[in-house]
Amino acid sequence: MRRLVLVAALLAGCVETATAGDPSKAFNNGDWVLALVDGKTIDYQATINLGEKDKFSGQAPCNRYFGTLALEGETLTLGPIGATRMMCLQVKGEAEYFSLLQAVDRISATEGEMVLTGAGHELRFIQPIP
Repeated sequence: MRRLVLVAALLAGCVETATAGDPSKAFNNGDWVLALVDGKTIDYQATINLGEKDKFSGQAPCNRYFGTLALEGETLTLGPIGATRMMCLQVKGEAEYFSLLQAVDRISATEGEMVLTGAGHELRFIQPIP
């Protein structure tokens, strides 16, 4: 019985929602991979990383990007996006992705999944298995 209670307590801790506080603690699990935009699959690849205090970065379909952020509870504000200027064939979706990121104003996350929302849009990220 003791073992069952201990396992239940451990599992409950694993699914705790990580939304408030310092993003370097709440979302420091590396790169999150964009899986869905407004509930639909996308035809490009993008990531975001919120692990560094007051900063975000990631890989857009073509370029690396970065910026500053402010997080208070579930309210997330991403500052202006800076990006490299690589030439590549996979630029499709990049302007749309940056536009969606700039509109983000809310964040929520559970184990393995993070959702950014704003301006009527939802970006659902998953964390790849290490």
